[in-house]
Amino acid sequence: MAEKKWYNVFVSVEDEQKKTEETQVSSEKPTKVEIAEPELEHPVARVGEEMPSFEAIFRAFGIKDQSQGFTVYRAEELLNSVYLKSSTPEIKRSALMVALEALRIPPEEVIQDAVKRDKALTQFEKIEERRLRELEQKKSDENKRLQEEMERIFNEIREKMEDNNTIIKELREKFQAWQQDKEKEEQRLSNVLQFFVSQEAQEQPHTPTRRRRNTSSDN
Repeated sequence: MAEKKWYNVFVSVEDEQKKTEETQVSSEKPTKVEIAEPELEHPVARVGEEMPSFEAIFRAFGIKDQSQGFTVYRAEELLNSVYLKSSTPEIKRSALMVALEALRIPPEEVIQDAVKRDKALTQFEKIEERRLRELEQKKSDENKRLQEEMERIFNEIREKMEDNNTIIKELREKFQAWQQDKEKEEQRLSNVLQFFVSQEAQEQPHTPTRRRRNTSSDN
């Protein structure tokens, strides 16, 4: 995280002599603003899993909207106005002090608003990091369970496939053994039947018997 040097911002009430001596501005002692860590008053409004807007974060921490009062963003608008856009930092600062004095708003109030918003963003960042770590752990545990479930199902399917292959193999072996027994049985039958046929008939080539024509149909 980048160093926030603007936390050392200073605002002091200068007398008329110091106002004319711009060279003494850099020698003034900074006034640090101590702000307690903001607390989340209600959940940050979200749209699905999209990151919330800064305004939604500020509202969740109870920080007033930009349109309410003279916030740091109102000061930004003043400093970026067409009248001060090309002015030097000293002139911009003087104009800002004059505006605050006219509105009777202590400069510290604007600084406090900026610091509150910055701390709110930092707090939300910590909350979001913790939420992401918890979600990451939850999803990691879920992925682990899914991996275990996937491996269990895979093993069951693999065992089922192996069982099917074993069944096919055993049936094929039994069928081949039966074919061998069949050949032996056919040879056994042939060994007996050969004695019912004369030697001459066994040696004669086999010719199919022609079907006799039904002569009765010719009459």
